[in-house]
Amino acid sequence: MDIHRLVAGRDLMLGGVLVPYPLGLLGHSDGDVVLHAVIDALLGAASEGDIGTLFPDTDAEWKDADSKELLLMVKDLLVEKRWEVVNVDLIVHAEEPKLERFKG
Repeated sequence: MDIHRLVAGRDLMLGGVLVPYPLGLLGHSDGDVVLHAVIDALLGAASEGDIGTLFPDTDAEWKDADSKELLLMVKDLLVEKRWEVVNVDLIVHAEEPKLERFKG
């Protein structure tokens, strides 16, 4: 699970997809709660900590980072540790925006 506040002046990225909406998610990186939750789940399953440990918001290197790139780094870490991802399932709970057209 990952939670970020909606704010003006930011793009809304969900699962690596730019969702047209007047507000975006506040965060040190791009604020993509979907990919952040996936990253945390994968790191947790592999006993490799969490997103905040691997990509701390106190490190300028990760400022405005693309969460797709962070996920690729985690994938590389898991491959190195001989882990294989078989399935990822998640649900996004949001009153707005409506996300049905992005499902799949």
